[in-house]
Amino acid sequence: MNKFEEIKGIIDLKKLQNERKHEIQNASDAELPKKYPMNILEEELHPETQYLKITKIIDRDDAKSFVFVPDESKGTSKLAYFQAGQYISLKLHIGKSYCTRAYAISSTPKQALSGEYMLTIKLVKNGYVTPYIWENWKVGTEVAASGPAGQLFYEPLRDKKTIIAGGSGITPFYSMAGAIADGTIDANLIILYGSRTHNHILLGDELDRIAAKTDKVKVVNILSDEEVVMW
Repeated sequence: MNKFEEIKGIIDLKKLQNERKHEIQNASDAELPKKYPMNILEEELHPETQYLKITKIIDRDDAKSFVFVPDESKGTSKLAYFQAGQYISLKLHIGKSYCTRAYAISSTPKQALSGEYMLTIKLVKNGYVTPYIWENWKVGTEVAASGPAGQLFYEPLRDKKTIIAGGSGITPFYSMAGAIADGTIDANLIILYGSRTHNHILLGDELDRIAAKTDKVKVVNILSDEEVVMW
């Protein structure tokens, strides 16, 4: 750096200092916003806690589907958006214990925009959480949950996906199938779905309706304990 450039740099710095002093002296004395738009968006997409209320329960033999809406009385005005395949963790108080359980969201992201989540949960008879849910959850029950999380969602690297699922493990892929049917995801999906018997096919009728609605979703049922002619 020659002498001229060094002097010019000092002059520019002093000019910048003077400009900043002028801006500070003439700045508005209005209170700064408590939250900026980016902070609000971050809280909407990744809330630490969502307060939900059950509005509908669908019995499915040894499983149940629970439909939730935001509990505005607790401060949740709308549900966080998610990618099909993600889960939420329920924050439960059972007796004197606090615990969490993660369940995949079986409804579609588009339904979240309309203010609904659905969780489809299978009863584990000797479990700790699901017997409590079966005994205590009713329409109107208030539930706390995390924001959506998880990396099991569609990545548009390949147009066709083949999924292997079994039992209640179908729930994240049911959400994906629904998202394909409603146009949220543009992909082709083949689900190889293992169940013990025909009666144990969780969400089977709903999957059949999705497959009938779009040729982008195909479901192949595989039964381990039953033979069905012309399946």
